[in-house]
Amino acid sequence: MLITILSTILVLGVLILVHELGHFWAAKAVDIEVPVFSIGIGPKMVGFKPGETEYVISWLPLGGYVKMAGMADEEVQSKLEGGGTLEPRPPSPRDFDAKPLWARMMVISAGVIMNMVFAYLAFVVILHERGIQIPLIGEVNPDSPAEVAGLLPGDIVVAIDGRGVLQWPEMALIIEQNPGRTIPLTVMRNDSLLSLRATPAKLRQYNELAADTVELGRLGITSDQEKGYRPLTWRSAALEGAHHTAYWVGEIYRFLWNLMTGKTSVKELGGPILIGQLSGQSARLGIWPLLGFMAIISVNLAILNMLPIPVLDGGHMFLLVLEGLRGKSLTVEQRIRFSQVGLVVLIGIMILAFANDILRLLRGVGIG
Repeated sequence: MLITILSTILVLGVLILVHELGHFWAAKAVDIEVPVFSIGIGPKMVGFKPGETEYVISWLPLGGYVKMAGMADEEVQSKLEGGGTLEPRPPSPRDFDAKPLWARMMVISAGVIMNMVFAYLAFVVILHERGIQIPLIGEVNPDSPAEVAGLLPGDIVVAIDGRGVLQWPEMALIIEQNPGRTIPLTVMRNDSLLSLRATPAKLRQYNELAADTVELGRLGITSDQEKGYRPLTWRSAALEGAHHTAYWVGEIYRFLWNLMTGKTSVKELGGPILIGQLSGQSARLGIWPLLGFMAIISVNLAILNMLPIPVLDGGHMFLLVLEGLRGKSLTVEQRIRFSQVGLVVLIGIMILAFANDILRLLRGVGIG
């Protein structure tokens, strides 16, 4: 339990800090006044103010915020962030809304950029230290879909279902996602490329994210643990780190698309409780699995923050792009109304995520 609590604090604390530092540094770079920098939202737990900015830790570990002076929807934001009614203040050249469009876009996007940079650097370090597990087949189970397809020990899978793969986990995930569906494979065998087709068998297995039994695909192959690992130089790790980051961006967008089209259940949405559970599991496996988990969550935060939902960074970016296209911004009243709608949507998503987390906990102890 202690490991889970500490690892959760580490994961959420570091990733929120990274994100908010992006906004903070960008705001300072274009001379925007920043009254508050907070890790967490809601009522203030502790804080100190060495200069114009008060640095705060708030009670709810569901995010963080950099309060910038002179944002039109600051009153709505302040309700989410834990502030009270804002006192009237005269306009200032250091206000957010007083800055040119390019400066405001830079400030809003900086948090997401920092999350992506953190994920990329984390992947690079992990890949240099651990190398990669290439999709080299060690064994093929008798009478398995892999044997029927013609796969042999020593084959290296280079593409599956039209997607190039460089590592075993990438290949395994695609196989899991296609139970009972015939998919094309390209394998390297004795320096020659072969095109094969395989139909993963259906395996029903309990999925913690969905809190239900789901169908997964299995080919009946195992990796070559002895020959399948490749060490990487820093240069190779830097290139592979970019591939890793892009891969997880694609996976998250694929998940969101499947969620919108009904292919993925909303039960798979998770909140801080699930992140805490997975943080603890990763921490028990060692520093590199924990850092890898942090990198994946960092990409998640970046993508989710850029969704065009008011209150999130993506909602702010949407308004700024709209301003650029129209040549003028929406009125203060329109932006406040836009943010109020976003606040309701965001609270609804939080409630759903928490409900899923609690249902998983109840099922984990045999209730429900």
